[in-house]
Amino acid sequence: VAHPVDVASLEARCDARGRPMVVLDTHTVNDTAGFMGAVTEAFSLPGWFGRSWNAFLECLRDVPPSTVLVWDGWTDMARATPRDTEVAIEVLAESGLTVLMVNAPEDDD
Repeated sequence: VAHPVDVASLEARCDARGRPMVVLDTHTVNDTAGFMGAVTEAFSLPGWFGRSWNAFLECLRDVPPSTVLVWDGWTDMARATPRDTEVAIEVLAESGLTVLMVNAPEDDD
C-alpha cells in the first residue's frame, strides 16, 4: 500500500535532528544521462563532475554521512530504465547514506 509522502514534513524532521536532507527527483529520468543530471542538481555537484557511476560514488563520499537522501520518483525511473535504477541503488547502498525511496505526487503547477 502506497502512502502519500510529505517531503516538507520530512525536511522539517531532518532539520530538527540536525540532519541535512537532499531530494533527488527522478520522475522524468529515462537514462543514465538524465539520472546524472538529476544528481548533479540535487547535490549541487561541481562542473567537473564526471557524470559516471564511479564519479557519482566518489562525490557521495564527500557528502556528510548524516545526510538523508529522499529519492522521489524512483519507481518512474525503474519503469523507464530498470538497469540504471539497479546500478543507482547499488551505488547509493555503497555510499552509506540514509536513503528514503518515495513516490510523492508530482505538483501540477
